[in-house]
Amino acid sequence: MIKKLLFTILLGLSAFANTLTVGSNIPTLTIKDQFEKDNIVDENIKTIIFSATKTENTTIKEFLQSKDKELLATNKAVYIADITGMPSLITKFVAMPKMKNYSFSILLIDEANKTLFPVKEDMISIISLENGKVIDIKYIKTAAELGEFLK
Repeated sequence: MIKKLLFTILLGLSAFANTLTVGSNIPTLTIKDQFEKDNIVDENIKTIIFSATKTENTTIKEFLQSKDKELLATNKAVYIADITGMPSLITKFVAMPKMKNYSFSILLIDEANKTLFPVKEDMISIISLENGKVIDIKYIKTAAELGEFLK
């Protein structure tokens, strides 16, 4: 039990110490989506769209719902959302059932890897990758700006 606790603490500290920056390599991640299906984020991904708040999630959701359901796959992109701040009962009984109606996957991070992704308050993080290496990080606000990355 103590070993498990120490491992979890060390994992959390290492994630905090390793927030993605330009030039860093992204570790291969397995993240569950709203259907509890494992999705692998690795060197094949070109763009990570990350949101840390409900406002940004709404902007991304509305944008993706207005596009072809294959837009993310075509662009080798993933949409990752941090919903760890949401109360678990709301997540389970309200948010997750709603998300299951979307035609696209939302990868839902947990506490262990939430600090891996760079955040700027009230902004959507766009992390551009090449062969698993971060080549650019941009922060955007609008659906129109998101459309510039996903054509």
